[in-house]
Amino acid sequence: MNPIDKRIFYLIDLLIFEKKIDSVRQFCVEIGMLEQTVSKIKKGINHFTLIQVQNICKVYNINSNWIFDIEKNMYRKPKTSIKSKV
Repeated sequence: MNPIDKRIFYLIDLLIFEKKIDSVRQFCVEIGMLEQTVSKIKKGINHFTLIQVQNICKVYNINSNWIFDIEKNMYRKPKTSIKSKV
């Protein structure tokens, strides 16, 4: 299993621990992925796609740079408005 796939499986475990999702099934539904794909990824037949990574980041507010092990912050910082900077 490649490092990106491992990181996403770690993320799934964290989301379950933080009670943001109940199961892998819920994760799959929320990002628009078939549950069978998880099994194939665990076996090394498939990998998470960029579209799936994009959906994960959008649905769970995850920092994509964290998934690719570029940054340490798992969650994206909230966007600040121009008004708050003035």
